[in-house]
Amino acid sequence: MSENKRRPKPIPPKPPKPAKRKREYHLFNWLNKFLPLDKVFGEKAPGKEERLPVKYFYYFGWIVILLVAYERIGFQSEQYVRNSIKLKKEVDDLRAEYTSIHAEYMKSGLQSVIIEKVKSEGLEENLIPPKKIIIKSEEDD
Repeated sequence: MSENKRRPKPIPPKPPKPAKRKREYHLFNWLNKFLPLDKVFGEKAPGKEERLPVKYFYYFGWIVILLVAYERIGFQSEQYVRNSIKLKKEVDDLRAEYTSIHAEYMKSGLQSVIIEKVKSEGLEENLIPPKKIIIKSEEDD
């Protein structure tokens, strides 16, 4: 008697892949209307292999954007450093001004300076020391 065996199913042939549509660069086409960029960023054609392919145009654009951002950050950091140096100088000037004003104020509070100022108003310094007045109370006796 014969044995039952499973028959393999026939594998249908794969349908052919549709042809890939060539990538269109809309930005490049729009810019090409105003600037002759196809001379620099052209597809490789026989005899013109030195040109850069259009597919690298976006990579160059990305690199340019990164370089501009890098330069901007560097410029801002230099600006912050210049600003901080200017502010430190201003703080030092204000500190020196405060010190000189404070010294003048402390000097104006001295007894000799005050005596000179009040002489013009007719007041004189009392040269006799003050006397202590003691009142004896009746309870202390």
